[in-house]
Amino acid sequence: MKEKNKGRNIVIMVICILVYLFVFMLMGPLRRSPQLAFLSDYMGVLSAFLVLITTTLVTTNGKRGYIASAVLCSLSIYSAASAVLRSHTVTGLPGVFTPIVNMVAMTVILTFLTTNKKQTQELSEQYEQIMDSNRLMQEKDEALRMLAYHDRSSGMYNMHYFREQVDEAAAKQQNFAIIYIDIDNFKGLNDTFGPKTGDAALKIFAERVSSYCGKKYLCSRSSDEFAMMLLGEYTEADILNMIEQLRRLFSEPVSVQGANITLSASYGIVVHPRDGRNSEILLDNAIMAVYNAKANGKDRPCFFSQA
Repeated sequence: MKEKNKGRNIVIMVICILVYLFVFMLMGPLRRSPQLAFLSDYMGVLSAFLVLITTTLVTTNGKRGYIASAVLCSLSIYSAASAVLRSHTVTGLPGVFTPIVNMVAMTVILTFLTTNKKQTQELSEQYEQIMDSNRLMQEKDEALRMLAYHDRSSGMYNMHYFREQVDEAAAKQQNFAIIYIDIDNFKGLNDTFGPKTGDAALKIFAERVSSYCGKKYLCSRSSDEFAMMLLGEYTEADILNMIEQLRRLFSEPVSVQGANITLSASYGIVVHPRDGRNSEILLDNAIMAVYNAKANGKDRPCFFSQA
Protein backbone atom coordinates (compact mmCIF):
# COMPACT_ATOMS: atom_id res chain seq x y z
CA MET A 1 0.00 0.00 0.00
CA LYS A 2 2.84 2.34 0.87
CA GLU A 3 4.61 1.63 -2.44
CA LYS A 4 1.35 2.20 -4.30
CA ASN A 5 0.89 5.62 -2.67
CA LYS A 6 4.50 6.52 -3.43
CA GLY A 7 4.04 5.69 -7.12
CA ARG A 8 0.81 7.71 -7.25
CA ASN A 9 2.49 10.74 -5.67
CA ILE A 10 5.32 10.61 -8.20
CA VAL A 11 2.76 10.63 -11.03
CA ILE A 12 1.06 13.65 -9.41
CA MET A 13 4.42 15.43 -9.17
CA VAL A 14 5.23 14.85 -12.84
CA ILE A 15 1.80 16.11 -13.91
CA CYS A 16 2.09 19.20 -11.68
CA ILE A 17 5.54 20.05 -13.09
CA LEU A 18 4.31 19.71 -16.69
CA VAL A 19 1.22 21.84 -16.01
CA TYR A 20 3.33 24.45 -14.20
CA LEU A 21 5.74 24.69 -17.13
CA PHE A 22 2.84 24.95 -19.58
CA VAL A 23 1.20 27.81 -17.64
CA PHE A 24 4.58 29.46 -17.13
CA MET A 25 5.31 29.43 -20.87
CA LEU A 26 1.77 30.74 -21.51
CA MET A 27 2.34 33.69 -19.16
CA GLY A 28 5.50 34.77 -21.02
CA PRO A 29 3.74 35.96 -24.20
CA LEU A 30 1.00 37.61 -22.09
CA ARG A 31 3.64 39.77 -20.42
CA ARG A 32 5.55 40.67 -23.55
CA SER A 33 2.89 41.06 -26.28
CA PRO A 34 1.02 44.41 -26.43
CA GLN A 35 -1.64 42.68 -28.53
CA LEU A 36 -2.46 40.45 -25.54
CA ALA A 37 -2.57 43.28 -23.03
CA PHE A 38 -6.34 42.83 -22.70
CA LEU A 39 -5.63 39.46 -21.13
CA SER A 40 -3.42 40.95 -18.39
CA ASP A 41 -6.34 40.75 -15.96
CA TYR A 42 -6.01 36.97 -16.11
CA MET A 43 -2.36 37.03 -15.00
CA GLY A 44 -3.42 37.01 -11.36
CA VAL A 45 -5.58 33.95 -11.95
CA LEU A 46 -2.68 32.15 -13.64
CA SER A 47 -0.32 33.13 -10.79
CA ALA A 48 -2.80 31.78 -8.25
CA PHE A 49 -3.02 28.58 -10.29
CA LEU A 50 0.78 28.25 -10.10
CA VAL A 51 0.58 28.66 -6.31
CA LEU A 52 -2.01 25.89 -6.22
CA ILE A 53 0.28 23.62 -8.24
CA THR A 54 3.27 24.18 -5.95
CA THR A 55 1.05 23.61 -2.89
CA THR A 56 -0.06 20.30 -4.39
CA LEU A 57 3.56 19.34 -4.99
CA VAL A 58 4.54 19.95 -1.38
CA THR A 59 1.47 18.35 0.22
CA THR A 60 1.68 15.19 -1.90
CA ASN A 61 5.44 14.67 -2.11
CA GLY A 62 6.84 16.43 0.93
CA LYS A 63 10.51 17.39 0.69
CA ARG A 64 10.81 16.08 -2.85
CA GLY A 65 7.84 18.22 -3.92
CA TYR A 66 9.30 21.21 -2.07
CA ILE A 67 12.54 20.92 -4.05
CA ALA A 68 10.57 20.74 -7.29
CA SER A 69 8.53 23.80 -6.22
CA ALA A 70 11.73 25.69 -5.36
CA VAL A 71 13.15 25.01 -8.83
CA LEU A 72 9.92 26.08 -10.54
CA CYS A 73 9.58 29.23 -8.40
CA SER A 74 13.22 30.09 -9.09
CA LEU A 75 12.48 29.81 -12.79
CA SER A 76 9.51 32.17 -12.37
CA ILE A 77 11.59 34.65 -10.35
CA TYR A 78 14.35 34.62 -12.95
CA SER A 79 11.88 35.12 -15.81
CA ALA A 80 9.98 37.93 -14.06
CA ALA A 81 13.18 39.70 -12.94
CA SER A 82 14.61 39.50 -16.47
CA ALA A 83 11.40 41.05 -17.84
CA VAL A 84 11.64 43.92 -15.32
CA LEU A 85 15.27 44.58 -16.21
CA ARG A 86 14.52 44.58 -19.93
CA SER A 87 11.53 46.89 -19.65
CA HIS A 88 13.18 49.26 -17.13
CA THR A 89 9.78 49.57 -15.39
CA VAL A 90 8.41 48.41 -12.06
CA THR A 91 5.12 47.14 -13.47
CA GLY A 92 6.48 43.60 -13.56
CA LEU A 93 7.65 43.55 -9.92
CA PRO A 94 4.53 41.66 -8.72
CA GLY A 95 5.66 38.82 -10.98
CA VAL A 96 8.94 38.74 -8.99
CA PHE A 97 7.42 38.91 -5.52
CA THR A 98 4.62 36.40 -6.15
CA PRO A 99 6.91 33.35 -6.53
CA ILE A 100 9.05 34.60 -3.62
CA VAL A 101 5.99 34.76 -1.38
CA ASN A 102 4.97 31.39 -2.81
CA MET A 103 8.32 29.91 -1.73
CA VAL A 104 7.88 31.30 1.78
CA ALA A 105 4.41 29.76 1.93
CA MET A 106 5.75 26.42 0.68
CA THR A 107 8.45 26.54 3.36
CA VAL A 108 5.81 27.08 6.04
CA ILE A 109 3.69 24.24 4.65
CA LEU A 110 6.68 21.87 4.53
CA THR A 111 7.65 22.77 8.08
CA PHE A 112 4.09 22.13 9.25
CA LEU A 113 3.90 18.80 7.40
CA THR A 114 7.28 17.68 8.75
CA THR A 115 6.31 18.59 12.31
CA ASN A 116 2.92 16.96 11.95
CA LYS A 117 4.48 13.79 10.53
CA LYS A 118 6.96 13.67 13.40
CA GLN A 119 4.20 14.15 15.97
CA THR A 120 2.06 11.51 14.26
CA GLN A 121 4.98 9.07 14.32
CA GLU A 122 5.61 9.82 18.00
CA LEU A 123 1.91 9.30 18.78
CA SER A 124 1.97 6.06 16.81
CA GLU A 125 5.01 4.85 18.75
CA GLN A 126 3.37 5.84 22.03
CA TYR A 127 0.20 4.02 20.99
CA GLU A 128 2.21 0.90 20.18
CA GLN A 129 3.98 1.17 23.53
CA ILE A 130 0.61 1.47 25.29
CA MET A 131 -0.72 -1.53 23.37
CA ASP A 132 2.42 -3.51 24.28
CA SER A 133 1.99 -2.50 27.92
CA ASN A 134 -1.67 -3.51 27.86
CA ARG A 135 -0.76 -6.82 26.25
CA LEU A 136 1.88 -7.47 28.92
CA MET A 137 -0.60 -6.55 31.65
CA GLN A 138 -3.18 -8.92 30.16
CA GLU A 139 -0.59 -11.69 29.99
CA LYS A 140 0.38 -11.03 33.60
CA ASP A 141 -3.28 -10.99 34.65
CA GLU A 142 -3.83 -14.28 32.87
CA ALA A 143 -0.72 -15.73 34.50
CA LEU A 144 -1.87 -14.52 37.94
CA ARG A 145 -5.34 -15.87 37.29
CA MET A 146 -3.81 -19.18 36.27
CA LEU A 147 -1.83 -19.28 39.52
CA ALA A 148 -4.80 -18.15 41.61
CA TYR A 149 -7.37 -20.54 40.15
CA HIS A 150 -5.47 -23.59 38.92
CA ASP A 151 -3.56 -26.48 40.42
CA ARG A 152 0.05 -26.15 39.28
CA SER A 153 0.86 -29.81 38.72
CA SER A 154 -2.28 -30.86 36.81
CA GLY A 155 -3.68 -27.59 35.47
CA MET A 156 -7.11 -28.35 36.96
CA TYR A 157 -9.08 -25.70 38.83
CA ASN A 158 -8.18 -25.44 42.50
CA MET A 159 -10.52 -25.40 45.49
CA HIS A 160 -10.42 -21.60 45.72
CA TYR A 161 -12.01 -21.33 42.29
CA PHE A 162 -14.40 -24.19 43.07
CA ARG A 163 -15.66 -22.42 46.19
CA GLU A 164 -16.27 -19.21 44.22
CA GLN A 165 -18.30 -21.08 41.62
CA VAL A 166 -20.31 -22.89 44.27
CA ASP A 167 -21.14 -19.61 46.02
CA GLU A 168 -22.10 -18.04 42.69
CA ALA A 169 -24.42 -20.92 41.83
CA ALA A 170 -25.91 -20.81 45.35
CA ALA A 171 -26.49 -17.04 45.09
CA LYS A 172 -28.44 -17.69 41.86
CA GLN A 173 -30.48 -20.31 43.75
CA GLN A 174 -29.50 -23.00 41.26
CA ASN A 175 -29.94 -26.68 42.02
CA PHE A 176 -26.71 -28.67 42.09
CA ALA A 177 -24.91 -31.52 43.78
CA ILE A 178 -21.28 -31.82 44.88
CA ILE A 179 -19.24 -35.02 44.84
CA TYR A 180 -16.19 -34.75 47.09
CA ILE A 181 -13.51 -37.37 46.32
CA ASP A 182 -10.71 -38.32 48.70
CA ILE A 183 -8.08 -40.87 47.58
CA ASP A 184 -7.84 -43.83 49.96
CA ASN A 185 -4.48 -44.70 51.55
CA PHE A 186 -2.51 -42.13 49.54
CA LYS A 187 0.03 -41.81 52.35
CA GLY A 188 0.65 -45.56 52.13
CA LEU A 189 1.22 -45.21 48.37
CA ASN A 190 3.90 -42.58 48.98
CA ASP A 191 5.47 -44.69 51.72
CA THR A 192 5.61 -47.73 49.39
CA PHE A 193 6.73 -46.18 46.12
CA GLY A 194 8.10 -42.79 47.19
CA PRO A 195 6.60 -39.28 46.89
CA LYS A 196 7.73 -38.73 43.28
CA THR A 197 6.09 -41.94 42.06
CA GLY A 198 2.97 -41.21 44.10
CA ASP A 199 2.70 -37.68 42.69
CA ALA A 200 3.26 -38.92 39.12
CA ALA A 201 0.53 -41.55 39.55
CA LEU A 202 -1.84 -39.02 41.10
CA LYS A 203 -1.26 -36.65 38.18
CA ILE A 204 -2.34 -39.39 35.74
CA PHE A 205 -5.48 -40.07 37.76
CA ALA A 206 -6.16 -36.31 37.88
CA GLU A 207 -5.98 -36.22 34.09
CA ARG A 208 -8.50 -39.04 33.93
CA VAL A 209 -10.91 -37.21 36.22
CA SER A 210 -10.45 -33.97 34.28
CA SER A 211 -11.08 -35.77 30.99
CA TYR A 212 -14.19 -37.40 32.43
CA CYS A 213 -15.60 -34.07 33.61
CA GLY A 214 -14.72 -32.23 30.40
CA LYS A 215 -16.77 -29.06 30.07
CA LYS A 216 -19.93 -30.65 31.40
CA TYR A 217 -18.95 -30.72 35.08
CA LEU A 218 -16.86 -28.31 37.09
CA CYS A 219 -13.99 -30.24 38.64
CA SER A 220 -11.22 -29.11 40.96
CA ARG A 221 -8.26 -30.64 42.72
CA SER A 222 -6.40 -30.13 45.97
CA SER A 223 -3.51 -32.58 46.38
CA ASP A 224 -5.17 -36.03 46.62
CA GLU A 225 -8.71 -34.64 46.85
CA PHE A 226 -11.12 -33.74 44.06
CA ALA A 227 -14.48 -32.00 43.96
CA MET A 228 -17.14 -32.04 41.24
CA MET A 229 -20.16 -29.77 40.90
CA LEU A 230 -23.15 -31.13 39.00
CA LEU A 231 -25.44 -28.28 37.97
CA GLY A 232 -29.08 -29.25 37.58
CA GLU A 233 -31.40 -31.87 38.99
CA TYR A 234 -29.71 -35.23 39.68
CA THR A 235 -31.29 -38.21 41.36
CA GLU A 236 -29.36 -40.43 43.77
CA ALA A 237 -29.29 -43.09 41.07
CA ASP A 238 -27.71 -40.63 38.62
CA ILE A 239 -25.04 -39.70 41.12
CA LEU A 240 -24.31 -43.29 42.09
CA ASN A 241 -23.97 -44.20 38.43
CA MET A 242 -21.39 -41.41 37.96
CA ILE A 243 -19.48 -42.55 41.05
CA GLU A 244 -19.36 -46.08 39.66
CA GLN A 245 -17.75 -44.68 36.51
CA LEU A 246 -15.25 -42.75 38.64
CA ARG A 247 -14.42 -45.90 40.59
CA ARG A 248 -13.55 -47.62 37.31
CA LEU A 249 -11.26 -44.71 36.41
CA PHE A 250 -9.32 -45.15 39.65
CA SER A 251 -9.27 -48.93 39.57
CA GLU A 252 -7.66 -49.06 36.14
CA PRO A 253 -3.92 -49.46 36.86
CA VAL A 254 -1.23 -47.08 35.65
CA SER A 255 2.44 -47.87 35.14
CA VAL A 256 4.80 -45.37 36.78
CA GLN A 257 8.55 -46.08 36.90
CA GLY A 258 7.94 -49.81 36.53
CA ALA A 259 5.24 -49.98 39.20
CA ASN A 260 1.61 -50.83 38.40
CA ILE A 261 -0.56 -48.66 40.62
CA THR A 262 -4.28 -48.75 41.27
CA LEU A 263 -6.20 -46.46 43.58
CA SER A 264 -9.53 -46.28 45.29
CA ALA A 265 -11.40 -43.30 46.68
CA SER A 266 -14.16 -42.43 49.09
CA TYR A 267 -16.99 -40.16 47.93
CA GLY A 268 -19.04 -37.66 49.90
CA ILE A 269 -22.17 -36.23 48.29
CA VAL A 270 -24.12 -33.10 49.23
CA VAL A 271 -27.06 -31.44 47.50
CA HIS A 272 -27.90 -27.73 47.35
CA PRO A 273 -29.94 -26.30 48.99
CA ARG A 274 -30.89 -29.29 51.15
CA ASP A 275 -27.44 -29.77 52.71
CA GLY A 276 -26.25 -26.16 52.80
CA ARG A 277 -26.57 -22.79 51.13
CA ASN A 278 -22.93 -21.76 50.69
CA SER A 279 -19.60 -23.32 49.79
CA GLU A 280 -18.31 -23.43 53.36
CA ILE A 281 -21.22 -25.43 54.74
CA LEU A 282 -21.61 -27.61 51.66
CA LEU A 283 -17.94 -28.60 51.51
CA ASP A 284 -17.70 -29.16 55.26
CA ASN A 285 -20.70 -31.49 55.05
CA ALA A 286 -19.23 -33.23 51.98
CA ILE A 287 -15.99 -33.86 53.91
CA MET A 288 -18.01 -35.26 56.83
CA ALA A 289 -19.70 -37.63 54.38
CA VAL A 290 -16.27 -38.69 53.06
CA TYR A 291 -15.07 -39.45 56.59
CA ASN A 292 -18.17 -41.55 57.11
CA ALA A 293 -17.47 -43.45 53.85
CA LYS A 294 -13.90 -44.13 54.99
CA ALA A 295 -15.10 -45.24 58.41
CA ASN A 296 -17.38 -47.78 56.73
CA GLY A 297 -14.74 -49.48 54.63
CA LYS A 298 -13.57 -46.90 52.07
CA ASP A 299 -13.96 -47.12 48.28
CA ARG A 300 -17.63 -46.21 48.56
CA PRO A 301 -20.01 -43.23 48.36
CA CYS A 302 -21.85 -41.63 51.23
CA PHE A 303 -24.65 -39.07 51.00
CA PHE A 304 -24.57 -36.43 53.73
CA SER A 305 -27.33 -36.69 56.28
CA GLN A 306 -28.15 -34.29 59.09
CA ALA A 307 -28.60 -37.37 61.31
